[in-house]
Amino acid sequence: MIRYLIHRPISVVLTFTALFLLGIITYMNIPVSLLPNIAIPQITVQISGQNTSARELENTAVSRVRQQLMQVGKLRDIQSETRDGSATIHLSFEYGANIDLAFIEVNEKIDAAMNNLPRGMDRPRVIKASATDIPVLNLELTLHADSSFEHTDVGKFLELSEFAKNVIRRRLEQLPQVAMIDISGLMKRRIIISPDNKMLDISGVSLSDLEEALNINNVDPGSMMVRDGYYEYIIRFSSILRTLEDIREIYIRKNGRIYQLKDFATVEFAPEKEQGMAIYNGKRAIVLSVIKQSEENMSSMQKGINEVVEQFRKDFPEIDFHITQSQTELLDYTINNLQQNLLLAFLFVFFISVIFLKDGKSSLIMGISLFISLVISLLIFYLFHVSLNVVSLTGLILASGNMIDNSIIVTDNIGQLRQRGSTLMESCVLGTNEVSAPMLSSALTNICVFLPLIFMSGIAGAIFFDRAFSVTAGLLISYLTSITLLPILYRAIYSVRIPWLDKGSSGK
Repeated sequence: MIRYLIHRPISVVLTFTALFLLGIITYMNIPVSLLPNIAIPQITVQISGQNTSARELENTAVSRVRQQLMQVGKLRDIQSETRDGSATIHLSFEYGANIDLAFIEVNEKIDAAMNNLPRGMDRPRVIKASATDIPVLNLELTLHADSSFEHTDVGKFLELSEFAKNVIRRRLEQLPQVAMIDISGLMKRRIIISPDNKMLDISGVSLSDLEEALNINNVDPGSMMVRDGYYEYIIRFSSILRTLEDIREIYIRKNGRIYQLKDFATVEFAPEKEQGMAIYNGKRAIVLSVIKQSEENMSSMQKGINEVVEQFRKDFPEIDFHITQSQTELLDYTINNLQQNLLLAFLFVFFISVIFLKDGKSSLIMGISLFISLVISLLIFYLFHVSLNVVSLTGLILASGNMIDNSIIVTDNIGQLRQRGSTLMESCVLGTNEVSAPMLSSALTNICVFLPLIFMSGIAGAIFFDRAFSVTAGLLISYLTSITLLPILYRAIYSVRIPWLDKGSSGK
């Protein structure tokens, strides 16, 4: 086979050139993340109902969606949490269940339930859980005017909390690369009603009268369905206090006179009792943790977030935006480490070959074959849906040492045959054939060391799978490159005189 290929150098070079270009294109589009995309057997369904009370949302939407979702296969547990304006349903599946299929089935059940949901309600959002749910970066928000935590303006920070939850969070979640935003450090507010005891005594109104007036004017009996022939109408009854003005303007009848609640009490916002807070550089902060879509590239997500943050900085100069704990820094460090290892490997091989073999052309051949093998390995990553992450990159770094060994063995064996008097063509054919079988057994032996990692169960096995795969792909591609492309490169380079690399080379 080696003789057959070496007589067809153009076909082999064009094939490897095409694979090399595809590898470069793949490198620009392959998903990049901190950890492998490991499916966790959990799915979350988010239901949004603006200006809808928790009771009404539970009766009109959550219960109907939950009833449909209970029919999903391999479902182990289902829990729901409903609040004013939003609800969340958590689905837990048996470990080992195909989460991709479960994700499709959950969406089908939600589509079936849409006909029973209130008209105009947004479609519930379905989110898969995976190891990539670790936030890729944090966006810290602080007030520009605050000098320290002790001098935080409570009123302005309450406004910042509402703004971060209702505007910034939704704007970031609109990015296609972002799966969801986890927000913490919010200062929640409550309404404080402070009665004026003097005015209560004068008017004869008691605290129980105020409480009764609040209860009467804050009623949410839910909704009812009216059927008229083929038509069904949902009628909603609601009298909910939503703003401070709604509370202040409550009417109270007492002793033949009509008062308003603001005549007897002051109504204002105040912060709730806090159980935790976030501080950044000595200032009270709000933290928005960004979770990336598993199939998206981290660099493109970082670019999109930077554009949004820059626009926010221009529109809202009173707020300071800080991006912290970005995973891109760790990934960049890992990729740079890989590049440095490759550069050092090439330099070491070059100097060793110059010192011991006294031949610079061999170093050039080894460097080219190693670089081509690594780029083509990225194409294999893409075909088997393996992302670039810390685990897979460390596997490539680990495999790079053995990958250069294949090139050294083939190149050295060809050089020895040339020194014995064989022609360049015969040396390339015989030298490659002699070591092809031992090299294959050596590669398979190294692969067998990592093979048990593939069969590990649980999330740990899924994490180590990427390392075992990257080592396997790198060694096999390096082997194929060494026995097919490298002899052709050797023949082509040694057929041309390169004065600064020809020192010490010999043969016919």
